[in-house]
Amino acid sequence: MGDTQALDGIKVLDFGQHIAGPTTSRHLANHGAQVVRIESVTHTDMTRTVRVSPSPLTDPDLSPLFTQYNTSKYSMMLNLKHPRAYGVIERLIRWADVVVDNFTPGTMDRLGLGYERLRGIKPDIIMLSISGFGQTGPWRLEGAVDGIINAVSGRHDLTGWPDRGPTSPSVHPYPDVVVPLFTALAIVAALDYRRRTGKGQYIEAAMLEVCVHQITPALLEWQINKHLPSRNGNRVPYAAPHGVFRCKGDDRWCAIAVFTDDEWKMVCQVLGNPPWTKDPRFATLQSRKDNEDELERLIAEWTEKHSAEEVMQMMQAAGVAAGVVQDARDILNDPQLKERGFPLPLKHPVLGVFSHPTPGYSLSKTKAKIRTSPCFGEHTEYVYCQIIGGSDEEFVELVQQGVLE
Repeated sequence: MGDTQALDGIKVLDFGQHIAGPTTSRHLANHGAQVVRIESVTHTDMTRTVRVSPSPLTDPDLSPLFTQYNTSKYSMMLNLKHPRAYGVIERLIRWADVVVDNFTPGTMDRLGLGYERLRGIKPDIIMLSISGFGQTGPWRLEGAVDGIINAVSGRHDLTGWPDRGPTSPSVHPYPDVVVPLFTALAIVAALDYRRRTGKGQYIEAAMLEVCVHQITPALLEWQINKHLPSRNGNRVPYAAPHGVFRCKGDDRWCAIAVFTDDEWKMVCQVLGNPPWTKDPRFATLQSRKDNEDELERLIAEWTEKHSAEEVMQMMQAAGVAAGVVQDARDILNDPQLKERGFPLPLKHPVLGVFSHPTPGYSLSKTKAKIRTSPCFGEHTEYVYCQIIGGSDEEFVELVQQGVLE
């Protein structure tokens, strides 16, 4: 394997904000695309304000969150609201193959940067716009942070316990990190289309629609059977036991999933075939489902005597799906992840050495090459003078006039 990467030569202008847009372009940057991230002191990205306590709030480079979502990019300062910004943008558009944004629909048009304007500058440009509800429809201008999309997509309604209200699937921004897998792939497909036809195109992605895909079984259950699925904790209708079980130690748990009667027999062997495993109440999947509360109680009596790691190893050795419920400390020391180079320790000029995520996929001949994220505006002069060919005199003038800030 040489130094070539899959997206070498591809140039991306990144107007992304928060997570979904920047994560899309991060997938491209980590695989060789030259990505210029546009930033400004007049509109600082929210992820630059999330930092390690007690770091000063005034330093935009003390944000591990921004660093995680913006690896392998260049950062350029540009005040989009300054009248002279358009001259700089035109140069950037002529340079770029792809433009990414995830502003509220209509924002890029108001800035004079809509798709029609961009392809007037460069006819084969590819533009991606991500938004919560899409560029059309009655909700297109509504606020759409991650939790709102989880709620409207139906995921909240299916997450939690039967006797409690809907809850977030997790504290992590699920739509924000899943949507970029779709959008990065769409960009690669558009690049292939342009290679074959010489034509660019406009791509728009709605986070809502991507997340609705995740509840397809519930939609089918309602359409076909007119049965409205509800919150059911960790249980599913086609497996028992299926849940997490307390283990020895402080707040340690192991997940166990049994789908067939043969797998259940193996569980019984691991447990030492205690007399209760011969009870007809647990002989079949349906009978186990009918007596699931008691089943889980009896299994927990056994798991509480063992560490989560022991439970996982014994179950897996018997051919039963099981896994430790890991916390952040476990993840950073997980031998499986370490063997695969995830996460990757990199040195940030301000934050120092800490672990960065690597892609969840690996290309055998053109592996990702990851650099830490840029500091705020770190490459402004380089981008203006070296990448788009501006003069030193122009650069100084634009800085003095507040264009490059």
